[in-house]
Amino acid sequence: MTTDSMTLRESNIAKLREGVVYDALIIGGGINGAVSAAALSGKGARVALIDKRDFAGFTSQQSSNLAWGGIKYLESGDYLLVRKLCLSRNELIRSYPSRVKEIRFFATIDRGFRFSPFFLWLGTWVYWLFGNGFTRIPRFLTKDRIHREEPVVKTDKAAGGFEYSDAYLHDNDSRFVFQFVRSAMDRGCIAANYVESLGARRDGELWITRARDTRTGETFEIRSKILINAAGPFVDDHNQVTGEQTEHQHLFSKGIHLIVPRITPHQRILTFFADDGRLFFVIPMGVRTCIGTTDNRVDTPETEVTDADRDFVLENINKRVALAAPLKREDIIAERCGVRPLVVKRQGGDGSGRDWMQLSRKHEIDVDRAHAHLSIFGGKLTDCVNVGNEVARIVAGLGIDLPHAGYRWYGEPHRSVYEEYMHQARLMNLDSYTSPESIEPLSSRLWRRYDQQAFELLAQIREDPRRAEVLIKGTDYLRCEIQLAKRQEMIVTLEDFLRRRSKIALVVPRRQIQEAEGLMDACEILFGEAAQARYAEYFGESRSVTRAQSRHLESDAA
Repeated sequence: MTTDSMTLRESNIAKLREGVVYDALIIGGGINGAVSAAALSGKGARVALIDKRDFAGFTSQQSSNLAWGGIKYLESGDYLLVRKLCLSRNELIRSYPSRVKEIRFFATIDRGFRFSPFFLWLGTWVYWLFGNGFTRIPRFLTKDRIHREEPVVKTDKAAGGFEYSDAYLHDNDSRFVFQFVRSAMDRGCIAANYVESLGARRDGELWITRARDTRTGETFEIRSKILINAAGPFVDDHNQVTGEQTEHQHLFSKGIHLIVPRITPHQRILTFFADDGRLFFVIPMGVRTCIGTTDNRVDTPETEVTDADRDFVLENINKRVALAAPLKREDIIAERCGVRPLVVKRQGGDGSGRDWMQLSRKHEIDVDRAHAHLSIFGGKLTDCVNVGNEVARIVAGLGIDLPHAGYRWYGEPHRSVYEEYMHQARLMNLDSYTSPESIEPLSSRLWRRYDQQAFELLAQIREDPRRAEVLIKGTDYLRCEIQLAKRQEMIVTLEDFLRRRSKIALVVPRRQIQEAEGLMDACEILFGEAAQARYAEYFGESRSVTRAQSRHLESDAA
C-alpha cells in the first residue's frame, strides 16, 4: 500500500510501528485521554494515543450531554467540588460558544418531598453564586406558573418549583470528545482507534507497550517515556496487567437514557426527582427528547439496557408529563447505557460509608513517579479542561520538556476566524442550502462541527454546489461533510459515523436509517470497496447500491 492510498488511521499505525520514543503514550481515547492528548501535544510534547475501541466508544458516548456544576452535590456537602465544576462549566461556555450553551433547568417539586420548593430555590441562588453569577439568575416557580409555562408537566401533585441555569452540548458527547482528539492530531499527536494495549513493561527509562490492531490482529510495540492510563472504567484492569499499584480504584454506577419523540417544543430541560430520589431529566435533542437516568450499582463496566430499566424510565416520565398517549417501549428510538466510574480509595473503598447516589464524579490522578506512570480515575465531561491541565503539570514535573507550556490548548478558534468564516458563508449565500427539515442554519451547523475545517467545506461547495446536497435523506449531513469525514475522522465502522461522529443513530429510527436514500452512497464514500461489508456488519444484512447512487459515486470519482 502506498502512502497516498493509506487512510489516516493506517498512516498513524504505520508511524506507531516505527519505534519512535514518545514523551507520553496515552491508553484510552475517552474524554480523559482525549484532553490529555490535546493538552500535551498543544504544549509541545511528542504524544501517542490509542484506544481498543473507537474514540469515545464506551463511557464517553453515554452521558446526559450536560456540562453542569453538579447542583446535587450541595446536598452531600461537596462545596469545593461544586465550586470547581461551576467554574469549569463557565470556562466551557466561554471557550466553546457554538458547542456548549447555557440552558435552563425547569424543576417541579411534588408535595411531601424532603425539601420545600422555596428551600431548593434558595439553594439555586447558592449554586448561582458558586458559579460567580455567570449564568442567568434563578426563578421561583409557583404551581400555576409551571402549568402556564410548561403545560406538558403534570401539576396535580406539585408544590411548586424553580428554574436555574447550567449548560448542555448542542451536538453529542462523543463528537465533542473526538474534536479534542482531532485538535491533538493537528498539533502532532499520533492517534489510532481500534488499537488495544496488551500490557506494558518498564525497561530502563522507557515503557514498552505491546499493542494490537484489533481490525487486522497485527501486534507491535510502542516506546514512551511516560505511560498514561486513561482507560476510563478499565483503568484498574490495565493497571493489573502492568503491575501498577494505586491509591484509588473504581466503583461503577449504571445509568441509562432513552431517546423518544419530542416531548416539549421548549428549549429547556425539565427536571424532576424520580421515584428512587434521583434527579430525572427531560433533555432536548433536536427533534427528539432524551429522558433518564437510572442509578444502579454494578460490578462490571459491561452493561446493557434491561426491560426493568426501560419500564423504570417510562413509568417515571409518564407519571410526570401529560402526553396525548403514554410513552411505551415501542416509542423508544434509541437507547444509551453506560457506567459512571466513581472514585474511592482502596482502603475501605466500597462506598458503604456514604449514600450510593451521593458519590461524586470527581477525578483523581494517581502518579507513580518512580516508574513515570499516571492513572486517571473518575471525572466527567464538565471537568475535562482541568484534567488536561493537571496531566500537563504532572508530566512536566516528571521531567518532560513542554516548550510551549503556556499554550492555551482548548477552545474554538479566535473570534476573528469565526467572523471571516461567516463573511465567506454570507458571500456565497450558504444558508440557502439549508435543508427544510433542519432546525438551524447551515452556516452555524458547519462551524460548530468543524470550526476551521469548515473553510474547506465552503471551498468545496463553491467549486461544486452539488456537494451541499443532503446525502442521507432524513439527516443533516452533506455530501462534502462525509467526504471530509473519510479523510479526517478515522471512521472504521458504520457505527463510528452513525453513533459517534454524528448523532444520526440517536435521533433517527434504525429502520429509517437502513432504508434511507443515500445511505449506501455514504458507505461507498466512507469505506470504498468495503461498503457492503461495513453495512452488513452494522445492520446484519447486505444491500446493493442503486443505479442512482452509483451515478453519484462516479461523479465523486471524477
